[in-house]
Parts: sequence; structure tokens; C-alpha cells
Amino acid sequence: MGRKILIALLIVGLASAGYVALQRHRTESLNKAVEIVVDWDEVQQLAASTGQSPVDVLKRFKRAGVTSVAVAEQTLKDAADDGLITTYAGRSYCISPGSERRIVNYLNSILAKPVLSPHKNTIFFIDGHVDRYAQQSIQQPRFTPHCYDKADDAPLGYVQQLPVGLPEDALAASKEARLGVVARLIAYPGATPKAIDFMMADAKKQGAKAIVFQGDTVLGFKGAVEDTAEAMRKHDLYFGRVEFAKQKGDENLAKEAKDRVIVVHSITQAEMPTLRDVAIVDRFAKGVRERGVRMCYIRMYYTAGGDVVGDNAKYIDGIAKGITKAGYTLAPVHLLGDVNAPKAARVLAGIGVAAGAALLILAVVDSPGIVIPILLIVVCGGLAAFGDTGRKLVALLSALTFPTLAALLAARNSPDSPTPTQHVLAQAIGKLIGAILVTAAGGLLIVGLLSERDFMLRTNQFMGVKAAHLLPVVILAVLYVGGVAWKSDKWAAQKQRFWDSLRSVASNPVLIWQAVGMLAALVIVGMMVARSGNDAGVGVSEVELRFRSILDKVLYVRPRTKEFLIGYPALLAGIAFALRGRRQWAAPLIVVGSIGLISALNTFCHIHTPIHLSLIRVFNGAVVGILVGIVAYLAIRNLPGKEPEA
Repeated sequence: MGRKILIALLIVGLASAGYVALQRHRTESLNKAVEIVVDWDEVQQLAASTGQSPVDVLKRFKRAGVTSVAVAEQTLKDAADDGLITTYAGRSYCISPGSERRIVNYLNSILAKPVLSPHKNTIFFIDGHVDRYAQQSIQQPRFTPHCYDKADDAPLGYVQQLPVGLPEDALAASKEARLGVVARLIAYPGATPKAIDFMMADAKKQGAKAIVFQGDTVLGFKGAVEDTAEAMRKHDLYFGRVEFAKQKGDENLAKEAKDRVIVVHSITQAEMPTLRDVAIVDRFAKGVRERGVRMCYIRMYYTAGGDVVGDNAKYIDGIAKGITKAGYTLAPVHLLGDVNAPKAARVLAGIGVAAGAALLILAVVDSPGIVIPILLIVVCGGLAAFGDTGRKLVALLSALTFPTLAALLAARNSPDSPTPTQHVLAQAIGKLIGAILVTAAGGLLIVGLLSERDFMLRTNQFMGVKAAHLLPVVILAVLYVGGVAWKSDKWAAQKQRFWDSLRSVASNPVLIWQAVGMLAALVIVGMMVARSGNDAGVGVSEVELRFRSILDKVLYVRPRTKEFLIGYPALLAGIAFALRGRRQWAAPLIVVGSIGLISALNTFCHIHTPIHLSLIRVFNGAVVGILVGIVAYLAIRNLPGKEPEA
């Protein structure tokens, strides 16, 4: 199959992927509502310390931008600690009349049989003595009002950790302040489908629209996560999934309730004291803008001072302005819509990937026959048509193909010995831009394949991130060491050239430094792999974090450091040396420089990032990388091996 046909198929695939990208952009543009949520317990503490009512504190925070209050569900022990329950002898409870109906009904509804029954004996023994209250109550009726006995077969420790619903004072204050409610339900052991349904129904009845689970576990883990998802769907509740929180069962719940997921960002109480308020403001704004966060769960920053409520109101106002400045509105959150794109468009994008893979083969071997291209087209098109796993495999092939193809084309047919060349830097810049565009084409095809709500909400993700970082560098290193990367040729000729080059490298100590250069590239890629994904094994230094923050402010969207400081400068220099026939320098520099192309393509694999921000990030990386690359090349252009005078 000829190159022209493959290029035509690639263009068709890109057009289809572009259509999907446009539909995704429309979906993203309709998802601009962001909620700012404060914690009820912290509001109570502020009110108590300043002598204000919780309602007044909430009203002040509302003016600053708060839209909802997170109300934590109480346990029986919490209710006792709050003075709503008086416990006698560890088995009898007298409950405040204002909370009695809620607590008793809740407990008896979530358990298979009632755990509390009306108290039948008014004499309470404490340490073997008759309680004074009991002495005054001996003449009361048989059933003491508001008092209950715990079932003998219900373990005290278990009963104390059972949920008893949302506190009335929190709900009343939220309603008076005209703020929404986010219910923080408890994941207790032994929850049944019936109990889960009751808890969700009660949360909805109390005015909650979203659920953010307390602790490190979601309700229903293990064994009833599907029931939790079904109850959320039945009662029209959203699942607030806290990013990076790693709650047990949240991944399964997100998959089961994928049409109900809202991405939440919060900073832990342990981390709060280590951060500056400005950094927190930037962090929330960036989460909303770049990671699809639509609920900001805010912890109070100021805990002491003459006007601690006012100081925290200003802090919240800063977060609110950071969000609105990015183009979002403070309003009740709504569910993300799906991307309206036909399956045919994704199949054509898959065929485009197949065409790119065939072109990569042709960049090394002339006329590989018609079987391989047709097989690639059938397999990629078929995989793209059937299920997420198939499309993720094709997307991975695109991530492996296009950075490799771009790097090969950038230095294709360059002279094999030092040769005088005019306008080297200008030509190299043009070829670098071409390589970035080829890479972006592969990224666009990935967008066409994976742009769906599941990927945008991170309930499903690109597969093979680490392989996509490592394998293109390894492939390029092998091709350049084998001497077959510079031009395409017949299979027999390339095979002979490859083995001859390997023998030459093995017997020539002068070429050891090239191996060192390739090794350096692999070390850098290893660092990239270690830091790829959300669970990076290697951290980011404080200096780098500050540098990133500066770039975010200056460029709006920060380009990736490995692109503009390592990848593109090395690639530009490598292309320039290749144009001059200086292959001993060009090869290792191009291999190192491929890191920039790999990083650029990886940007498009982050489907949760709005598509327009991905484009801006790649553009910024290219511009800054070229500028840094020009300086770097001018500094090293006179390395040993100068070409003869023209």
C-alpha cells in the first residue's frame, strides 16, 4: 500500500478525531458550574470562638462565594458527645426530644431488627448505686418518655459507631443561610442494601444533592458497592469523589455510578498548616481549570486572630475569584454530559492510527508489502469499534507510533558525513515544528478514540502510560545504533546495515560515548516514568514547584519542564547536527530529544484536562523549547568533528 493512500487515510482519521474533539469541547464548555463547600464542624468552631451564631458565619461565607455546607453524619457516640443522648449503665439511653425521632428511626431502619426499644425500668444503676435521677423517677409510668434500652445481643462498641443521620442544627442553619447541603455519610460495617437505600433516601429528604463519604471507605465496601451506586441513581444523588484521597472502594463505586460522579478537591487538615494561603488559592483554581474539579471542599486557613471569621472570608473570596477568573461560575454543581460522537468517528480515528503505524514501518523499510498495512487497518479499526479496552490499545499504539515517526522524519535523508549547510538553524526549527505537528496528530487521534465522560472524570484512563514513555526512546535508540534510522531501504539492505552497525559499535571504543548518551536518555526517561501518573514514585522538589507556579502565572498554562528544558533543545540541536552530517552528535541528541515529543503526546492522553488547555500547553512548550534550544545549539555548535569549508 502506497504512502499516498496511507496519508489519505491518516487525514480522514484526523478529520474524524477533530470532530470528536469539537464535540468534547462543547461538552466541556457546558460544564462550568463549581461549588465551594465549607465544613459544618469548622463553622461551629468559628462561631463558638467568636461569639457569633453559625448562621451569621455561614451568611458571611456565602457572600464570599460559598455555595454549600458539608454536614457530617453523626454516630450514636457523636450524638452522645454532643449532649443529645445521656447513657446509663452502657445500655440505656435518654435522647433529646428534638433528635429522638431521627436517631431512633435511623438506627431501627438500618438494622435487620430494632436495636432500641422503649425503656421499661426507670431505675438506673451506676457503680452499684441507684442514680439520683432514677430515685426521682421511680413513680413515673412504665415507659419513660425519650428513654430506650439497647438490645442485649447488640455489642456496645458496634452500636456506638452506627450512623444516626444528619444533625438537625446543621440542616436548619444551612437552610436559613440559603446554602446547599453535601451529606458526609458514614461507611459502617454490615450495611445492607436496604440500609444503604434508606440512608440515601434520608440524605435526599434532608436536602442533600451530593454525597462525600467520611473516612477512608465508601459506603458498601466490600460487597455492596453496586447497591450504593444504585441507591444514588434511584434518589438522584451525586457521588463526590475526592481526588487523590484513595478511599477504599471509591474506584469501584465510580465505575458503577459513572454517570453520577463529581470530582472533588480537598486539602487534608494535616497538610493545611504547611501551605500558604496563596498556594491554596492557586491549587483550587488549577484543579478546576485543568483536572475537572467541580466541588472545592475548603478547610479554614486562619485559626486565630482578631477577626478570624473575616480573615477566612477573605481567604474564601480569593479562592472564589481564582475560580471565576478562569471562566467558571459559582453555582450548584451538575453532572458532566457525555461526548456526542458516533462510533464511526472513533473507528476512523483507529484507522488513522493504523495508517500512522504503517508509515512508521515505511520510514525504515521500503515496500513492506500490502499485507501488514491492511492487517493494521483491520485490527485497529476493529478494536476501535468494540469496547473501551480495544480503543485504549489503539490509543497506546498511537502513543508509541507518532513520537517515533516524528523523530525519524525530522532527520530523514540527512548527509552521512560532515557537509557545509546554509541556514542550519532555520531549517532545524522548521523540522522541529514539523515533528511537533506529527506528534500532535497522534495526540489528536487519541483524543478521538478516548474522549468520553468516563475518561474525562478519570473513572477510566489511558492504558500504558509508562510504556508510552519508555518504548519510543528504546526503539529510536536501537534504530540509530543500528544505523537504519537515517533513511528507508529494502528489508535485506536494512538488515545487513543493522548488523554491520552493531558490529562496528562493539569494536569501536570511540563510539562508547554515544552509548553513554543513549544511556543518559534512558535514565531521563526512567525519571519520567517514575514521575508519570498520579502515584509517582519520585517527588517534586520545592524549587521546581515554585518554578512551575511562576510559569503558570506567566504563560497561563505551564509547559512541561521535560519538553522545553530537555526534549526540544536536544532535538533542535540533534536535527541541526544531522543537517550538517554530524551524525555522531545528532543520534544521541535526537534520542534524548524524543523525550519532548513523548511528553507532548502524553498531554493529549490526559482526557480530564480540557482540550483547549492541552493545545495551549503543547504550543507553549514548543515556543519556549525552541527559544531555549536556539541558545543551547549556539553554545554547542562547535563540538569536535567540524565539517570542511564549503
